[in-house]
Amino acid sequence: MLKNIIVFSLLSIITVVCNAQADKIIGYYYAIGVESKEESQVEIFKNPDGTYSGKIIWLKNPLDKNGMPKTDKKNPDTYWQNHSIIGMEILRNFIYDQEKNCWNGRGYNPGNGKFYKSKITFESETRLKLRGYIGTPIFGSTIYWKKENFKRK
Repeated sequence: MLKNIIVFSLLSIITVVCNAQADKIIGYYYAIGVESKEESQVEIFKNPDGTYSGKIIWLKNPLDKNGMPKTDKKNPDTYWQNHSIIGMEILRNFIYDQEKNCWNGRGYNPGNGKFYKSKITFESETRLKLRGYIGTPIFGSTIYWKKENFKRK
């Protein structure tokens, strides 16, 4: 009986530590678009199914030259071309890989309207490395986001 309690306790502690490491990605990030050089803030959050997603919640320049909210004009799906960039989910279905200490999923680049396989790692406590690629990571590009402790307004 005591052995079962000890084993259960150890498994519970390991689960909590693994979840904490996976949840490290949750938060707010300052990002600059690759093509557009658009300054934004992305919020990464955990979905009910345990995956992670990210959406744009702030743009430094949220309006286009006509004074209207910027939209996803380069999206190949005409339905989405009239939707605002703010609120757009650009990271989808990221899953934490405990062995490699990274998150894998799909990232959307509003600068060119394309989805890419993506891998996220941390280079430091506040520097996130996001690699988007086609096929294999060697055929891709990398951007860096800075983790922030606040939500921009």
